[in-house]
Amino acid sequence: MLAVTAWCFSVTPPPIKTAKKGGYTDGRLYHDIAAQVAQGKPYHQAAAELHRAHRYPLKPFFTMRPPTEMEISAVIGWKGFQKLCIVMLVAGIFTWAIAHEGRLTGAERFLAGAAVAVGGTAVSSDWLMALQEYPAGLCIAVAFAGVIGWPRQWWYVVPVLGAGLFIRELALPFALLAAVYAGWNRRWVEVGAWAALIAAWGVFMALHAQLAMAQWRPGDIQSQGWHAMQGFSGFLKAVIYTTPLQRLPLHWALFGAALPLAGWLALGGREGIFANLLVWGYAVMIAMFSRPDTFYWGAIMNPWYLVGYALLPRAMVQLYWAIRGQRRAEVAPLPAGA
Repeated sequence: MLAVTAWCFSVTPPPIKTAKKGGYTDGRLYHDIAAQVAQGKPYHQAAAELHRAHRYPLKPFFTMRPPTEMEISAVIGWKGFQKLCIVMLVAGIFTWAIAHEGRLTGAERFLAGAAVAVGGTAVSSDWLMALQEYPAGLCIAVAFAGVIGWPRQWWYVVPVLGAGLFIRELALPFALLAAVYAGWNRRWVEVGAWAALIAAWGVFMALHAQLAMAQWRPGDIQSQGWHAMQGFSGFLKAVIYTTPLQRLPLHWALFGAALPLAGWLALGGREGIFANLLVWGYAVMIAMFSRPDTFYWGAIMNPWYLVGYALLPRAMVQLYWAIRGQRRAEVAPLPAGA
C-alpha cells in the first residue's frame, strides 16, 4: 500500500479524452436515437443513421449499443428512465445497509450504504444515465449485495442483474462469476437460473448482431479496438471521472480511487473471495481494454466499488495485528462462516 501511495503522489498519468466543448457526445447520440425511436423509426435503423452522420464506428456490431435503454426511454422518456435509476440506487443503499447483518458490523453497514449513496449521485443527471454503464452499474450494486449478503435470495438477484446485462454487456463478468460461485456453494437451482439468463442474453445479442450488421454499408467506420493497455492508471482514472472523486486534485483523486481496493481485501470467507474476484477482475478489464476516451467504463463499478471505503477500518485493524504477528482469523470481526 505504501508503494501505491507513493505512486499516486509522484506520477501524472496521461489525461482522458473527452468531446470538445459544444461537440457531439455519446449522451447526445443516445438521446437522439431514443427520440427517433419514439417517432416510430426502428432502433437499428435510427442508430445506424446517427452513428454514420456523426462519424461513430459501426463495426464490429457491438459498437452499436443494445437497444434496451433507448427503447425504454423512447416509451417513458429520459426523466422516466432516470426515476428507474433512482429507484435502483435506493435499493442498492438499502441492500448494502441491511443485507450483511451478522457479517459486517453496524457501522460498516451504515458506511456501505453511505458509500453507495455518494457514489450514486450521478443519478441526478438524466444525461449521465444515458451512458449505459451507469444504470448497469446500479443493477450490479443491488445484485452484488444480494449475492454476498442474502445468498439464498437469488430469485431477485438474477433478474436485477439481468436488467443490467441487457442494458450493457459489461455486466456479463458478474453473471459468469455468480454462476461459478453458486456452483461452488452447491446451489444448483441458482446455477440453472444464471445459465438461463446467460443463454437468453446470448440469443438477444445474436439478434442484435444480425439487425446491426444488416445496416452496414461500404465505408462505415471500423472501431479502433479495445487494446489500449492503459494499466493501473487507466483503471484509476476511470473510477475518478465517473465518481465525485473528480472534484479532487489529481494526485489525491488517484489515491482516493485506489483506497477501496485495500478495503475489499479485508473481507473474509467465500464472500470475500467472490468480492475480490469481482473487484479485481473489473479493475484488470478496464486497465487492459479501455481507452482514454472510454473512461466511462468506470461507471460499471459505480457505486458498488466505493463500498471498499467502508471496509478500510477493518483492513487497518487486520494490518495492525498482522504486523504484530497475530493470525487474521483471530482478529477479523466476521463470525465463523462469513
